Amino acid sequence: MLDSYLKEQYISTTLLKREIDNNKIVQAYLFSGNDINYLLKYAKSFSKEIICPNEHDEQIFNEIDNETYPELKVVRPNGNFIKKEQLLELQKSTMNKPVLGKKIVYIIANCDKLNASSANSILKFLEEPSSDIIAILLTDNINNVMPTILSRCQIFNLNKTDINEDGNILNNMLNGFNIDDDRFEEILNDSINFIESIENKKINCLIKVNDLLWDKYNDSNELLLFFRILIYFYMDALYIKIGNEIKYFKDSKEKIIEIANDNELDKIMKKIYILEELKNEINYNINTKLLFDKLIIGLGDV
Repeated sequence: MLDSYLKEQYISTTLLKREIDNNKIVQAYLFSGNDINYLLKYAKSFSKEIICPNEHDEQIFNEIDNETYPELKVVRPNGNFIKKEQLLELQKSTMNKPVLGKKIVYIIANCDKLNASSANSILKFLEEPSSDIIAILLTDNINNVMPTILSRCQIFNLNKTDINEDGNILNNMLNGFNIDDDRFEEILNDSINFIESIENKKINCLIKVNDLLWDKYNDSNELLLFFRILIYFYMDALYIKIGNEIKYFKDSKEKIIEIANDNELDKIMKKIYILEELKNEINYNINTKLLFDKLIIGLGDV
């Protein structure tokens, strides 16, 4: 079940398992990542925990994997879109209370392919949730998901981690980069100074920080490393927030604890999500100044 994902999706898996253990499952989740098949497998593992959290029924688990379990519904695009008729059929099939398990779970794969009418149908479904029904939406293109749908879901980014966790920050952060140690130290310092500025001054640091940084990072490789450091700094804050040890920046423990104390859990997660999404834009040759503007405004508004 979800335990098999602890190594590669530690934060998301830990948070989801904690929600299950504390009986605080929300009505709608959105899993975003770069591999829709991987997301579907993860969603099915999560569904097993929801449907029978304290049982180990291999027959039910096999039925969930094979999509034959009656109280698990999986909706996929019919052609290029998910159509309204599919959502109406889904609603009809989930009208009754669960009989076999604790919840009815429905998974919508490629939810970015909801057309206008089907999107409106699912919105009505999400706006009036039944406590017996859990929605799991999946997408490998979150930028095409309607904001009104995003706002009704708890979002988890499930891209596979790209850092080796061997306890050596220099080796971890430089993994895959052709950057010398001195330049790494400069990027590391810029990243941490940026975090301090955005945490203390929010969007008010826009002009000063932008002027200091945007013309220094025209190389996409260095930009990716800059964002990687930011992401894992906030991940350390998230580890502290959920009661675990710092994993990457042990020399910055006081700063990380301060960030953890100043931010609610969902805010730290949202900041990581913003950073992940903006990091992906680097591959599309986005203007560097525009990228930093979006970064400061995005984090400053959280």
